[in-house]
Amino acid sequence: MRPFKRFLLVLLLSPWVHANDTRDIEFTVYGQYPVRGVEYKPISDAELANGAKPQPPVEIRTHTLSRMGPYTFKGGNQLRFTDISSGELVATVSVTESSDRWLLIFVRNPLHLNDPENQLKYLVYPFDDSSKNLPRNQLVLLNISGKELDGFLEDDRVKVSMGESEAIKVQKSMPISLWTQDFRGERLLPALIKTYQFEANHRYLMIFFPPVLRGSADLDVRFLSEKVP
Repeated sequence: MRPFKRFLLVLLLSPWVHANDTRDIEFTVYGQYPVRGVEYKPISDAELANGAKPQPPVEIRTHTLSRMGPYTFKGGNQLRFTDISSGELVATVSVTESSDRWLLIFVRNPLHLNDPENQLKYLVYPFDDSSKNLPRNQLVLLNISGKELDGFLEDDRVKVSMGESEAIKVQKSMPISLWTQDFRGERLLPALIKTYQFEANHRYLMIFFPPVLRGSADLDVRFLSEKVP
């Protein structure tokens, strides 16, 4: 199975969780490309049926440089996002009970263009954004590029597979060099070669998206920094 197909399966076949348990979730959003004209209901239908006070839908927007939010949701473990104009469902995501703080990362679904009736517009990757999963002065690598990566973090050899890495302690400066196989799998091509600077009392998330240009080895890399009080 090709890496990008495995990437789609990771998002489409996320762990099934019950959607009826009551809980409060706080989340931020991020997107490879700007997300506009999308909203969600902050109170689930089940909670409304149990007597919760109705609230109007909330619009979400993503930014290319930082998390946007926070937003809140009261209900079960599944969030649904719809088009503001048409009311059409454009994305769903389920989150586990391991955390009540999430970063929801929106990626355009490449299958939607050819099959809009059966495929949602966005795939959403739920990242546990709690301080336990992403602590102060540490870095997590999140690979949703569809490519397997090999290389070095400073002098340490690393293999970056699909999904997220363990938290890595950072120093003031860290060179990162990662390679990936070409389209035919015959040779390694540089995917990221750069030295990153880190500040104290921050936490860092590096997201590897698919290349912007089809067939390119240059990943679309986003480096999210958040100061911790």
